[in-house]
Amino acid sequence: MKPFLLIFTLIFTLLGSINAQIKSGALLEGNIVTTDIKGNQIDVFKYLDEGKTVVIDVFATWCGPCWSFHTSGFLKNLHNQYGPGGTDQIRVIAIEADGATAEGTLYNSSFGDWTAGVPYSIVNDHTFNSILKVAFFPTLYIIRPDRRVMEMGDYRYDVDIWQRAMLPVKEKDLIPTQGLDSKTFCNNAAFTQKPYVLNLGTTPVANMNVDFIRNGEVQNLNLQRAIGIFEEAQISVPTINQFKETTQFGVVVKKIDDKELAENEQIKFDATYLRPLVQQDNYKIKFTTDFYPGEISWLLRDNKQRIIMEQKYNPGPQQWGGGGADAHATFTYDVLLENTDITCLTLLISDSEGDGMTAFNASNPTPGVEIIAPDGTVLKPKMEDDYRYSTTKSIFSAFSLPSSSEDVTDIAHLGIYPNPVTETLKLAIDFKTESDYKVFVTDMLGRQVTPDVYNAGFIQVGHLQQGLYQVNVQTKNGVSTRTFSKI
Repeated sequence: MKPFLLIFTLIFTLLGSINAQIKSGALLEGNIVTTDIKGNQIDVFKYLDEGKTVVIDVFATWCGPCWSFHTSGFLKNLHNQYGPGGTDQIRVIAIEADGATAEGTLYNSSFGDWTAGVPYSIVNDHTFNSILKVAFFPTLYIIRPDRRVMEMGDYRYDVDIWQRAMLPVKEKDLIPTQGLDSKTFCNNAAFTQKPYVLNLGTTPVANMNVDFIRNGEVQNLNLQRAIGIFEEAQISVPTINQFKETTQFGVVVKKIDDKELAENEQIKFDATYLRPLVQQDNYKIKFTTDFYPGEISWLLRDNKQRIIMEQKYNPGPQQWGGGGADAHATFTYDVLLENTDITCLTLLISDSEGDGMTAFNASNPTPGVEIIAPDGTVLKPKMEDDYRYSTTKSIFSAFSLPSSSEDVTDIAHLGIYPNPVTETLKLAIDFKTESDYKVFVTDMLGRQVTPDVYNAGFIQVGHLQQGLYQVNVQTKNGVSTRTFSKI
């Protein structure tokens, strides 16, 4: 992970005993009265009683993520805008809370001088760790005048959340924190995602009125879900277990506690579940990298696990392999399918650093994958989900080729029963002309999961896990498939 990405890992440490950090929404149980390194008196309850919001940054001088956040200038900007020299609504306090480090490291740590250019109070005192329930460094709290606490670790660079958490303007104020990801699939897909909201208002929320939208069809939901102040909550929308068509999903929060939201205040989420369908035996892949191309590699394989193409990129000359000719570049690859039994291709992207392709900004092309038909039609555009992942990401594309072996000419009818099935799946096959054949089962990614059975009217599936599968009947002229459910 790199500072360029503004991604930080929490550093866990033993602080005499491991505390459970203050839960967001809880009240600060004790006061913090001390003196900062310049001799100024600090009294947190006094600030709160004066109507000030208090921001506390708990850090250690040896902590790399603490230093990265410190040198970003984020707290300095908050102090200048909302502190005594600005609107005078907040107080910012930084506390070096590791009792094992000397005060001198504030001025001369391995990272540098922690006090240089800092306009807010810095305290060297670990005696408040039990009150603050410090379990790791850095720990970052917002404390409102009513002594309610919010831990900001997951939101530390979200300016909107900072402002609305420090200086609330609404009784009911929900903000989205986790949306819906768009995805691609080959044969069937399942929609199981649930968006999340965070309550930054001054009172709890009791219920929401939500529209759940699937390809324009609206289902209205009245969700009785209590959401406390500073609590993050899941919006429980329906799960769609299987579908084959490209589908647009939407979630719209229209009312909070029976109060209608104006159009510009409604909370909206959307995602596309895309089934990019290739109908020629050739197409193009356009792959766009981010700032660290040396971390990225990918391979293209079919439903029989055959590798069609592999690619990796060269690191650049800058720190951690950034930059270079392969950075922020779009590469185009021609794919020619020589096998006629391909029904699905998977492009599997791997990232050696585990942070996806997120190192880019508005001046650079968005990383991701496009699938282009021979006539130039974009079958799959870039999606946010292409680059926002950790170690690996799979992108799928379905195939229906004119020369495909699914276009069977010597099977007139294929029936299966029972469906759903527990042990033995039986086949009813009518041939136009008699032919030898074999039967096998594949999962929904095209991976074969049973041995071949020859010229049989049944196949054993009892060992398979519950789920959807396809039974395949293959003759010399091709393959005919049927989908079944294993229970």
